[in-house]
Amino acid sequence: MPTIHTYDARTREYLKTVDWTPPNEWVALPADATTLPPPASLAGFARVLNLAGDVWEHVEDHRGKAGFIDGQPHTVRDLGPLPAGWSDTAPEVPLVRVKATKRAEITAGHDAALAGVVAISDPTPTVVAVEAALLATTDSTGLAYARQKLATRRAELEAMVEAAQTVEAVMAIAVNYPV
Repeated sequence: MPTIHTYDARTREYLKTVDWTPPNEWVALPADATTLPPPASLAGFARVLNLAGDVWEHVEDHRGKAGFIDGQPHTVRDLGPLPAGWSDTAPEVPLVRVKATKRAEITAGHDAALAGVVAISDPTPTVVAVEAALLATTDSTGLAYARQKLATRRAELEAMVEAAQTVEAVMAIAVNYPV
């Protein structure tokens, strides 16, 4: 009963060693198997049989590792060295872009808070427009007060963004409105 070593058909990576009995005397080996013993395993490497089938090689194995290639998120799926342009750290986002994103968040929060004040039950654009018109005619002081409170908070948040000197400081600004 010979001992055989099986490998993956696609990657040619060592899978396992088994004792094998040929089903017939004319059957030499099953597909994707060899009698050539693989070398000892090494951490961070896969044992791969070369295409000629005569030498096992240690090939870098980074599969499943997450990182970035040229600033874009990437997860390694294949055997081999890390791809060109690889980095373990996320690219720095420019402060200008982070501030722009936070300003958009402030505007969206303001608009949602105003819609919530005007049309509490159904803040769709049509309902907000109708309710704002009704509120303006029935309680113009209340609508003006709500708008002023929200505008003041929006200005406070925008001033905080302008004053922030780091990405972390901008990200720490919590966008919330009194409603």
